[in-house]
Amino acid sequence: MKLIAKSFLQATLTAVALAAMIGCRPSVVTFPIEALRADANAVVYDTSRDGKGDCYFILDSTGRATHLGLASQDDGKPDSVIDLDAIAFDDCRHVVIILDGVGYDLARQYCDAGHLRLFHPPSRVIAPYPTLTDLCFEDFLGLESVKGMEAQYYDRDKNNIVGGSGDYLDAELPYNRVLNYRADTTMDALSYVYPASVFKKEINDAKRVVDTRATKEVLIYLVSSAGLGTAKGPDGHRHALAGAERLVAQILQETKGMCKFTIIADHGHTYTPGKRISMEKHLKAKGWRLSGKIKGDRDVAYVRFGLVTYLSLSGKQPAKIAADAITCPGADLASYVEGDHVVVLDSAGGRASIRSKDGRYSYEPALGDPLKLHGVLAKLHADPAGFYDANEMFAATATHIYPAPLERIWRAHFSMVANPPDVIVSLADGYYSGSRSLDGFVKVASTHGGLNYRNSATFIMSTIAPLPPLLRSSDIPVNMTRVTGQRWPLRE
Repeated sequence: MKLIAKSFLQATLTAVALAAMIGCRPSVVTFPIEALRADANAVVYDTSRDGKGDCYFILDSTGRATHLGLASQDDGKPDSVIDLDAIAFDDCRHVVIILDGVGYDLARQYCDAGHLRLFHPPSRVIAPYPTLTDLCFEDFLGLESVKGMEAQYYDRDKNNIVGGSGDYLDAELPYNRVLNYRADTTMDALSYVYPASVFKKEINDAKRVVDTRATKEVLIYLVSSAGLGTAKGPDGHRHALAGAERLVAQILQETKGMCKFTIIADHGHTYTPGKRISMEKHLKAKGWRLSGKIKGDRDVAYVRFGLVTYLSLSGKQPAKIAADAITCPGADLASYVEGDHVVVLDSAGGRASIRSKDGRYSYEPALGDPLKLHGVLAKLHADPAGFYDANEMFAATATHIYPAPLERIWRAHFSMVANPPDVIVSLADGYYSGSRSLDGFVKVASTHGGLNYRNSATFIMSTIAPLPPLLRSSDIPVNMTRVTGQRWPLRE
């Protein structure tokens, strides 16, 4: 009887939480999921649900929707046709939809299957390392450095692990001053447990913000796409893209074309089911003491936050910590600063050094080839001191197992955050680190954080103009400024 009562109580509390979370407000995103009909010339939707087409996306020879047709009755053609590309950006509003964690290849496949036709082709974007939301926002919005890799981090001055989920409420987080819509942070954890329900709430709340906000630019961040990907893998992110597509189509129809759109995702995803790495047990077996504070030589501050494919360690002996951490099953690469260079270790016993000079980078393997760069570097030209041009390296490694690894690892240790960890470990796909309380509720079908391509490659696409096919996240501000002719983001 007690078990029944407990189950009933849990079910009741869950129902109450869901009701409070979703609310009783009717959906305002009502655009149909499926088209009424489609051919090589147009995709037609029945938005009034009367069985007749009333919204036409008219396609050019490439399959992109360049004209909007509106009809009051379905007689096979629209009553009026609007040339979307002919409408100047300055005459429109700009809605920016930011998704949490969608891989470039998945987004490209979604577009190639006939979706998001209003947009120019997606650009491949390589996120900073570690591939974490706060760092990515810092780069693609052109903001100042955040305090730590995540909301929880080891603070060197305080000699303690500080922060947590509540820090996402902090107005000092740079991107909170820029976003026009971001769900209450109480939704963050719920989005991993009930991702589809939270996403439905977010997409409708975001539409209400667009409808009521009179600003030129509206930046919308849909955090629940992270939960959709983590819980449901590729299908979850296709669900998120479909939601964004419906939102765009409805706003465009309602404004009669007087709106431009940009969709950005912050980082990639493994799309590989994961299990927790046994780093705690492994380090303890090696004689390390896990602690929030670092007092003795064998103390290690191990941050466990979120569910991610990287981990950070701090202590007085980085070289020894990294050497032990990399031998843990599931660890792929470990890096730490030694003097004027960064040392990179791999799980096969490889070791190499990275140096930087005037925006150029050198790679000096001492044993093996941890970053798998021998073949790439053989085709590039180094200067007399052995340093390679960062842009040439970026282009040559965009689809490499580790995209732009020298630049991204260097930045991770020296410039991405105010409190860089002493040791950064990138995990193999299929493993994750982080909060034990969170993974008790979530079966991890996919996540992110590591250095490899799946974690790193994401996308940006816009209806304004095509963007370069390959970008760093940090290249986005200058390119968005170029295509919009205004500061990015606008910060009204």
